[in-house]
Amino acid sequence: MLLVPVAGGLLVRAFMPVPRAVETPELPVVRPPPRRLVAAVESAAEIDGRILDANGDPVDGAVVRLVSVFSPHGVLRDTKSDAAGRFSFARLAPAAVRVVAEHDRDGAVSSAEIDVADAGRIEITLVLSVAGSVLGTVVDSDDHAVAGAKLSIEGAPWTARSATSDAGGAFRLTAVPKEATSLVAVAPGYRTARVALSRHDDMADWIVRVRLTAAPAVEGDVLDSDGQPTSAAIVACEGLPSEAHAASAKDGTFQLPSSTLGCSAVAQHDDYAPSSSVPIVDGTRIVLRLRVGGTIDGIVVDEHARGVESFTVGIESFSGAQARSPASRGPRSFEDARGAFRWDKLAPGSYVLTAATSGKPPTRSDVIDVVAGAATKARIVVPEGGSVTGHVYDEHRVALEGVDVHFDSVSSVIESRANATTDRAGMYRIDGAPAGPFTLRVGHQGYRVRLLSGLRVDSHRTLTQDVALTSIDGGPSLELSGIGANLVQTQGGISFGAVFTGDPAERAGLRAGDHVLSVDGEDADRMSVVDALQRLRGEAGTPVSVSVQRQTGEIVDVLITRAAIVR
Repeated sequence: MLLVPVAGGLLVRAFMPVPRAVETPELPVVRPPPRRLVAAVESAAEIDGRILDANGDPVDGAVVRLVSVFSPHGVLRDTKSDAAGRFSFARLAPAAVRVVAEHDRDGAVSSAEIDVADAGRIEITLVLSVAGSVLGTVVDSDDHAVAGAKLSIEGAPWTARSATSDAGGAFRLTAVPKEATSLVAVAPGYRTARVALSRHDDMADWIVRVRLTAAPAVEGDVLDSDGQPTSAAIVACEGLPSEAHAASAKDGTFQLPSSTLGCSAVAQHDDYAPSSSVPIVDGTRIVLRLRVGGTIDGIVVDEHARGVESFTVGIESFSGAQARSPASRGPRSFEDARGAFRWDKLAPGSYVLTAATSGKPPTRSDVIDVVAGAATKARIVVPEGGSVTGHVYDEHRVALEGVDVHFDSVSSVIESRANATTDRAGMYRIDGAPAGPFTLRVGHQGYRVRLLSGLRVDSHRTLTQDVALTSIDGGPSLELSGIGANLVQTQGGISFGAVFTGDPAERAGLRAGDHVLSVDGEDADRMSVVDALQRLRGEAGTPVSVSVQRQTGEIVDVLITRAAIVR
């Protein structure tokens, strides 16, 4: 029973189904106090009430919601009844509302429409009516059980609970009110199904069999930030078993499998910010509109702050919301007397750039945070670099002439242009060495390629490093020192792609797929693959600490002793 006091003390009575054996208690009429006695801070209205069960007893823990009449699924407030069945919604703005309540054991109820005035106190009593359940199975057109279908009801003036079908297609929805008009079933790959729920007075359980029919492919369009069709990558149901990928054609059209129904899709493009996430609804053509990207306004200078006139810039690493990296576009060359460059149409995220110019080592920028629709300033200082000099011998200490010497894996996107060749005495000198750690690659026909890692030299300084090469003689062709694993760039950062049998990484317990968190205590989140690789390499017999996160979420810290590796 709902009692609403109004002006003049009249009672407006809205009938709710109540068993005849129950006498609903009448609450005394409470008139709002004279306005002259109400302070401004207390001028908002208040709804107080009680929740009773079908026997007239107070219900403890009933969920009570205040919903807008004009948006019944938009909950304005929610609370729970106390041990005396009481609840309250205070300081309410004028509005047309309903109060709805439900309880697992005792059922559900909705009040009539309540017109909340500027001030005053309204008291109501709501009696829960015993609600039924909807139970049954969900099957496909061939009568095979459909697991994971989401079941909900329509017709009740409040947000109802839902259920999910199990492996056998079975489900059960409890506390379904009489107001429910239909049962709705949604499952990936199928059309949305509705089953009418006919009203009945005995409130026995509804027993239904929901049959789903396969849905056609989902079609859609991708538009750029100006509203023009464009090609882009589409990701749907990201992170779920039904995750799907597609690419739109030049006219912007694309298709996704029906298994993506009920998920959301987003479009990604190197030149734009990703589109908003759009729900994939049966029978609806989806439109994904890319948003304006960001810009980097940068400058490349030498150690004396003079602009570098001719240089190349590449995206060394990127982390952002979208799955693919703009680094795939490759480096760009610039000519500017001031060393200025502008790189626009960038997806929002954190970037590390690498700049390179003749005679100097490729050099990283600091982290640059790019924001959609804005320009971010960046400054890259390219040092002179150090030098490495020494002799190259064979295993018998005989000097080797014509040996090629260069820096290995200095950048993920720009190769070092520095190189040297030994003279008759086996001597070499190579300039433009990065600060390190770096790797020197030494190769000569008939000999194993030798990688010397963990080297460091300051700018304008010289490091002396002799190298001994071993004849191939039909055996392995590469010699290095490290941990015996390779690295791959993933959306979440750097991971181990392969861990080789018998090498230090495997012996220490590392596995393929482990996500690198840190190397020697340095956070790997913003390292490039090359940065991490150079830190893992090093002189045989030296230790390196690595922290990784397993695919299970477990974090593992290991200390690895580098070893000589021949392949």
